[in-house]
Amino acid sequence: MITPLIPANEWQRLHALLKTGLLDSAPDPQLDRLTNIAQQSFGVDIALVSLIDSRRQWFKSSQGLDASETGRDISFCGHAILNQEVLVVENALEDPRFFDNPLVLQAPHIRFYAGAPLCTTAGYRIGTLCIIDSQVRHFTDQDVALLRKLADCVEEQINQRQLVELRHTLEASESRAQLIIEGAGVGTWQWNMQTGVCEFNEPWAEMLGYRLQELAPLTIDTWKQLVHPDDLAASYILLEDHLAGKEPAYEYRYRMRHQAGHWVWIHSRGCLLGRSEDGRPMTMYGTHINITAERVALEQLERRNRALSLLNRLAFELSGTLDEQIQQALVLSCEYLRLDIGIVSEIIGDVYAVRWVAAPPAVDISPGTRFVVANTYCQLLLQQTGILAISHMGGSPFQQTDCYRQMGLESYIAIRLEVGGQLFGTLNFSSVAVRTEPFDDTDRMFLGLLAHWLGELLNNKIHQERLNKLLDQMPGMLYQYRRWPDGHSCFPYSSNGIKLIYRVTPQRVQQDASVVFDQVYPPDLPQVIESVHASEEQLDTWYAQYRVLQADGSLRWVEGRAHPERLEDGSTIWHGYLVDIQSEKEAELALAASEQRLRSLFELSSIGIALNDFYSGDFIDVNQALLDATGFDKEQLLTMDYRALTPGQYQYQDQLALEEVQRHGRYAPYEKEYLRRDGSRFPVRQQGMLIKDANGRALLWSLVEDISELKKVERMQKEFVATVSHELRTPLTSITGSLGLLEQGVLGKLPHKAEQLIEVAYHNSKRLNLLINDLLDIEKLAAGKTHFDIRAHDLHELVREAIAMNRPLGKGRGVQLELITKPAREMVLTDKDRFIQALSNLQANAIKYSPAQGKVTLTIERVDGKQLRVRVQDQGEGIPMDFRPRIFEKFAQADSSDTRQKGGTGLGLAITKDLIERMQGSVGFESAPGQGTCFWLDVPAAEESAQR
Repeated sequence: MITPLIPANEWQRLHALLKTGLLDSAPDPQLDRLTNIAQQSFGVDIALVSLIDSRRQWFKSSQGLDASETGRDISFCGHAILNQEVLVVENALEDPRFFDNPLVLQAPHIRFYAGAPLCTTAGYRIGTLCIIDSQVRHFTDQDVALLRKLADCVEEQINQRQLVELRHTLEASESRAQLIIEGAGVGTWQWNMQTGVCEFNEPWAEMLGYRLQELAPLTIDTWKQLVHPDDLAASYILLEDHLAGKEPAYEYRYRMRHQAGHWVWIHSRGCLLGRSEDGRPMTMYGTHINITAERVALEQLERRNRALSLLNRLAFELSGTLDEQIQQALVLSCEYLRLDIGIVSEIIGDVYAVRWVAAPPAVDISPGTRFVVANTYCQLLLQQTGILAISHMGGSPFQQTDCYRQMGLESYIAIRLEVGGQLFGTLNFSSVAVRTEPFDDTDRMFLGLLAHWLGELLNNKIHQERLNKLLDQMPGMLYQYRRWPDGHSCFPYSSNGIKLIYRVTPQRVQQDASVVFDQVYPPDLPQVIESVHASEEQLDTWYAQYRVLQADGSLRWVEGRAHPERLEDGSTIWHGYLVDIQSEKEAELALAASEQRLRSLFELSSIGIALNDFYSGDFIDVNQALLDATGFDKEQLLTMDYRALTPGQYQYQDQLALEEVQRHGRYAPYEKEYLRRDGSRFPVRQQGMLIKDANGRALLWSLVEDISELKKVERMQKEFVATVSHELRTPLTSITGSLGLLEQGVLGKLPHKAEQLIEVAYHNSKRLNLLINDLLDIEKLAAGKTHFDIRAHDLHELVREAIAMNRPLGKGRGVQLELITKPAREMVLTDKDRFIQALSNLQANAIKYSPAQGKVTLTIERVDGKQLRVRVQDQGEGIPMDFRPRIFEKFAQADSSDTRQKGGTGLGLAITKDLIERMQGSVGFESAPGQGTCFWLDVPAAEESAQR
């Protein structure tokens, strides 16, 4: 016994077998009928449809054999699939391959075998139709031909399963896709992405339990409101991927709410049809399939497959133009139905016109003939669904007005013909004789599928017309370019976009492409030709950007891409597109110029600039200013990370800056020190922002300003203020004391004018004394020399003491100070003197800006259990909007002119803020124009602080 060889394409063959879905599937009555015919036709014991997988032969259909499978190693069919011809073994005992085979020596005692290979549509031999007998037989050429024809019938039946699979994908041909849509009730949608308006068909609404008009007006929000919230975000991601060109189509399965309240699973698929001139997406078109009823749809398709082989014989044997294909289909259908006349008619208003007809010469009817719909069987057909079948016209309800009866027709069968879901007309067959056989379900299925196929043919024509219109709207051109070895070339096909780019018609270049190359800008032409030759030689994708001459002499950038294919005659044909990229090219050139300008600013900046990898800290680029400040050269810095320039004591500040940039995308300026190459330090002010490059890599731009000179100036300023303040304090104290004594009359009564001068001098000396005290306080705070004695104090007592200290000031301006909170024991942790100083500053400020005879009110409240708040409310005009950001800055005043009316140093609020924050509190304010201002102090509650 010889074991069957393994075919060279075994992997592909097994894959094709699995795709059929036949292995281990239920019995098929059609195949059983064919094996029964084979058994009876040849008078043999056994007839099988045998499928060969990797280890066995399995019998899809079996006549005369109880077994369902045998091993492949002992199978006759394993040998039969090795060749396309029918394998005939007239006497197995005399064949060296089989004489000792167990199936020969034991039951079923095979002596005769004939097997015809079964092929898929792709040409893979997956099994056989075979006949087996226990007697030696002679098999003639006529017998071989008959077995081959029966095997062809089996192949057709098997291949129907693959056609069903084709119907389940939107990527199938338009003709098959329409058949699926009509059979499965697919919803269609079209979305105008500029206006948001959507168009849905009625099946789309029906699958959700609605009528389409119930959902009007139809926009993208209509869809959003019906989609399950958990599925919406993922749908947006897939949509963005498609619009960005990452996916060829948008496809997603999600849930939509039915009117009855339950969720319906939808398979949505769509595609972008076009973009505007500026690249924005315009319109998407797609389908919705209710896949909850998928099992039901499969069952319906299986029932239709019982007649599909007949339809496929019609469909695949037809050729020629659309008119020729329909004419041939009518002739073949008349033969199958055993009727004389076949007609495809189109409904136009109240008449229907004959478009295509197959009829014997004796029947006076031709294309263009028109009939009034009224009083005909066509009227009945349009009033009902399904198929109208009449085998005897004798009982015509229209009597003598019926045109069919007048033509002597006795049998009539018709079905509505729809194109793209819309009524087109009718498909009907008739005969001058009465048909004795009834119209059965097979006939009805055949007519239904035939009507679908005809509808698809017509729809393809309409679709092609629409496609041509879409191509005309494209901002470019699609084309086929063909080039022969002798250099001659042409464009067999080009869309109308060629008119806009090359100023020629598609017809002009169908024979000669030279006119196109004449329009290419001469300096760019050698590059274009060279790239074409290189692509042709390597059969690699061609890509080029070049300029085209315009009618006015200007130049316009275009971009082309095409893929070459070598033909049998040695010529090469490219399938590609060409688009106008003038705007993109101008933007690209402008961007390059902008980048050059930015690079110049980068290099010429007097402030150090560094670009680092955000996560590793490695330097990517630095400018000359940073190199000058640190003393490193560029090669050295690019091998380091930013931490190498920063002393360890600033690690905490750097960490805070990194956290801030992660939260907000940038970090505020802060001061630190940098290390020079020689190990010395210098002060810097650093700030930065986070960016991402084109690959999504996180980068950090940092501005590093050397503030060595600024620090020197600040130090000199502080020393000057401290020196001047201390030197002025002693003589000013003596002056103020002396003027005070004079004002009190120690030297007796002075003249009135002298009293006035003494009063002015005394008042201004006190103001100068306050200014010096504020300057000294600021200097102590900045130097860290201020001592704080933090203890628990009764907040109400502190506030009352501060009010008592400032009442004389208020009395002098006629302003009343009042604590309106009821006394209660509220303990806070603070320095008593510093808190009273801070609160006194706020009271003095409120008195200064309150109107004469006004009132300043103070309240105490608990903020969040951890803080107590003291609020100081005045009745002034409020704080101007433009001054609010600077209100706590040193020397800041809303009116900074020399003639300001209120006076003051501008240091009180700055001192207050610094004092309170150093005691773990905070300061803030609220202000409304014309309604006064409320400043507040927050201080820690004593019990909470003690716990900490």
